[in-house]
Amino acid sequence: MHINVTEDMQEILDEFIQEAEEILENLDQELIELENDPTDKDLLNQIFRGMHTLKGGAGFLGLESIINLAHVIESIFDKLRNDEMQLDSNKMDIILEGIDIIKNSIETLKSSNEIPDMEDIADIMAKLNDLLEGKEVASTSQDSASEATDMQDGSDEGAADSQVEDSQNDDEYEIVFHEDVDPAVQNLIRQYPDKNITEILDELILLPPEERDMDLIMKLDELIAQNKDVEDLIKEKRKKEPAPAPQTQQAPAPKEEPQQPQPKLETKKESKPAAKKKKEETETIRIDIDRVSTLMNLVGELVLDRNRIVKLTSRFRTNSGDIEAIEELNEAIAGMSRSVSDLQEVVMKLRMQPVKRIFSKFPRIVRDLAKKVGKKINLELEGEDTEIDRSILNQLEDPLIHLVRNSIDHGIEPPEERIAKGKPEAGTIVLSALQEGDRIIVSIEDDGRGIDAEKVKRKAIERGLIKPEQAEQMSDKEAYELIFLPGFSTVDQVSDLSGRGVGMDVVANVIHSLRGAIEIDSEPGEGTKITMKLPLTVAIIRTLMVGVGDRIFAIPLFSVVEIIKYRPEDIKDVGIYKSLMLRDEVYLFFHLNELFDMEGSNENKFVIIINIGEKNIAVAVDDLYGEEEIVIKPLGEMLKDVEGIAGATITGDGKVVLILDIKSLINDKRNDLIGVI
Repeated sequence: MHINVTEDMQEILDEFIQEAEEILENLDQELIELENDPTDKDLLNQIFRGMHTLKGGAGFLGLESIINLAHVIESIFDKLRNDEMQLDSNKMDIILEGIDIIKNSIETLKSSNEIPDMEDIADIMAKLNDLLEGKEVASTSQDSASEATDMQDGSDEGAADSQVEDSQNDDEYEIVFHEDVDPAVQNLIRQYPDKNITEILDELILLPPEERDMDLIMKLDELIAQNKDVEDLIKEKRKKEPAPAPQTQQAPAPKEEPQQPQPKLETKKESKPAAKKKKEETETIRIDIDRVSTLMNLVGELVLDRNRIVKLTSRFRTNSGDIEAIEELNEAIAGMSRSVSDLQEVVMKLRMQPVKRIFSKFPRIVRDLAKKVGKKINLELEGEDTEIDRSILNQLEDPLIHLVRNSIDHGIEPPEERIAKGKPEAGTIVLSALQEGDRIIVSIEDDGRGIDAEKVKRKAIERGLIKPEQAEQMSDKEAYELIFLPGFSTVDQVSDLSGRGVGMDVVANVIHSLRGAIEIDSEPGEGTKITMKLPLTVAIIRTLMVGVGDRIFAIPLFSVVEIIKYRPEDIKDVGIYKSLMLRDEVYLFFHLNELFDMEGSNENKFVIIINIGEKNIAVAVDDLYGEEEIVIKPLGEMLKDVEGIAGATITGDGKVVLILDIKSLINDKRNDLIGVI
């Protein structure tokens, strides 16, 4: 069903979609936690409030299918939190199916202003209603029969008396509202005398679209936002005069009337924390990501301008004899440099988001996949508050999903196999993140069967990926690296979760494209740990500027281990490659100009030891120009796949400098020796 949105309503729709995405983003993790502890009242109330908010927003926009789904799920959680229903795995399956349809509906609403028709959700609505009504029938059928029996035994006259009394109670008092209360709201309160404002709003939302008064819904929503309930709108309740004679005989009734608002007073008390939360939310604002990106680009240009001014000042210092002017200029530049650095840090933090944004999806993923393959798995999340650049976080989700699926399918053993090995019946997967300097370390660890390095080598030889003599020289660590080659797989039977020989190479490519590294540690029979090391941000980094011939290149500083003087006697020929002997260690050795097939000066002065995953290699260069903070600029569509180049930057003197990706550069150069690094 297509939703026609006017220009005035588009902003409200966008806000609803944002709020709905935030609610649904946390819902998967909350539901899995609830399944593990169905008695957690705080969690039940939190989920109930989320669904209520979602239903209210959908009702304001007239999104029928979302309204109905949210309403029935909200009703189920209302029963759960009131102990009228017990949660189990099968019920949770149905609830999660309904939540998934709401998620998909929000996605299609966001992309194409479409939502499902009521016919499209008839099946899931039937399941949810059966879940709701089945428990309701089981718990209330006896009460209903009892009430029917009481009516018959007590006579119709008693029922008539009750109706008269209710009528008298309604007429006994006249409600006087404060002057600023909208007349339409006054009529609503009189129409629903036993409901608070939230309940009245629910009644309006569930009306057919043609009967729904959107202006009135907005007014009630505004009152709720102001934390106002019925009692806050009423100035007084006074007895009607003159009172008819038959009503004066019902003297006890007025005495009971003041007790009726008591539940409403309790609702008001409970809503005070919500008001506090509302106040806290106003201290933050939502900013379009494009604006943040624009701001980041401007700060990047400012960093480049600062670098250029520093270079010009250095030249001015050399050519000018005005010492006093030079000192003042140096002080001004130092102050500007501090301000630019502070501004850069603040803007970079705007782009940072906690990894919880993607970690929160994994409890649901692990639950569903473990149930599908008949395994018992506990997922532990660590370091969810660790922050990382949004652009990196967005690209990290798919690799993590693939690695978790691999752990479930290949790593964790079936319960009977684990028991036979003396392990707990339920396996454990730990997904963690932590900051280490200017790097983020994300790891996935399981206590499953581990990886057999010898089996990996045999499979690689069978597939023609390496030669037997290469396999003999490989350590276990180097063998594990073969897993990231295209088309590699150790499984004998393909499953619908993994094992088709695709995916792990894509995982490695994504991590490398983010200037990160990925490595595997495993102990057969004990488990496997896959670690990804990623930069905090992809926008501005510190680099080491090096020279080869008349060209300057930038090497990311986080990969530089050490720098030593070049000594020809330390270079040895080993097979078809050269190696550097340093402190009883052997490093694969390359000249940077050879890697680019360009002419060098043949006057190598320095050797840079560079870390690539688990390996360190040595690269010789002609000159060093020191450290420099640079802004990374992409090369564009035509040059984005050039091996060995991660991007470009503009230096302080206006030159364009290429940023090196040493790993891909070396792998491209020595593709006949796959697996050494």
